Amino acid sequence: MMNPKHVEGAEKSAKSAVATEFSAKMSKEESTKESSVSKRTVRKDQIVKPNNEKSARSLKSPTKQFSVVPRLKRPDPTSTPLMPIDEKFRKRWHIEGIIGKGGYGEIYLAIDMKLAEEVAIKAEPLVRKGKIARRMILEQAVLVKLQGKPHVPWIFGSGHTENFNFIVLQLLSANLGDIRRMSPTRKLSKSSVGRIAVQAIAALRDLHDVGYLHRDIKPGNMCFGITSKTRHVLMLLDFGLVRRYKDPDGEWRTHRVKAGFRGTQRYVSTRVHRRLEQTPTDDMVSLLYTLIELLAGELPWRNIENSDAIWKMKDELHHGQIDHFHESSQELIEFSQLVSRLDPMSELPYTTLQASVKKLYLPKKLSDPYDWEENFKDALLEKPRSTEDSS
Repeated sequence: MMNPKHVEGAEKSAKSAVATEFSAKMSKEESTKESSVSKRTVRKDQIVKPNNEKSARSLKSPTKQFSVVPRLKRPDPTSTPLMPIDEKFRKRWHIEGIIGKGGYGEIYLAIDMKLAEEVAIKAEPLVRKGKIARRMILEQAVLVKLQGKPHVPWIFGSGHTENFNFIVLQLLSANLGDIRRMSPTRKLSKSSVGRIAVQAIAALRDLHDVGYLHRDIKPGNMCFGITSKTRHVLMLLDFGLVRRYKDPDGEWRTHRVKAGFRGTQRYVSTRVHRRLEQTPTDDMVSLLYTLIELLAGELPWRNIENSDAIWKMKDELHHGQIDHFHESSQELIEFSQLVSRLDPMSELPYTTLQASVKKLYLPKKLSDPYDWEENFKDALLEKPRSTEDSS
């Protein structure tokens, strides 16, 4: 039997190795990018310089009026947060509280005392379920490749402690799933969903261009910016399940005979149900389901738990079963038909796909206000009339 001290030593050694790997991946880019990132994202008139250790709570973001900023969550009395709440971290970031939590880690709202603005800090335990966690290392590597693209957040810093890895990111709005639930109709208008669709397709094109698949497209992984310049720009988040499908030379990697189930059951394609290797087409199918949910308020299989039953309904939808389209989502039938005919082994026709959803929002422009900026008035106007309403 292994000596417990030896086990503890091995775990500490493994933690150290992963932390070093995580830190090294960012150190080179961070030294050259930190100043340029700050210049691009923070205008001089936005900066409120701290005066003699001015309290972090007195540094109010000038951007809150522009979007739906995520709310702090109540502390869970049964668990200890990874990061210290209401304290300064690394002498730079004042941790305000938790704004997101999942199986892989936590997201915090913090005040960056150097930039004098709000940021998000994503933290992941070094060890999860007895295994060394590498999800954030991969996520950071992909984010670095995408820096400068319009549909991903900026990175302001990264590092590790004895217990967790962390990335400091541009603060964004509440996610689209939460925003949909804020709507009185529990759905978004055609004009907002159409503009979300066009931008999401562009975001996937950027990710696929660098050779990666997202594999977890859903409303919860999409947000908007919160500044005057970014409040109408869709951002794609959570790259922890990405997989490289192309080698650096542009050649597609050889597919595995049987791939694992990766993604969220409600939104994955039928090919994922069949355990086939995912391709860009599968990301687009997940986007289709996302758009249907945003426009209709729910997916046809929302209340079904059995995986095979969900698979069957998805199959029927892709074979033209129009009954599965809620009245509100029938505007997406053309897009659904295009997605259903895609060849999983070919490059995607991104421009054609975008053209098919533009009719949802024309003559509006991408820069026009979205539902949540106008008290969801368009979503209310599009609410189907019931028999009682008619009478």
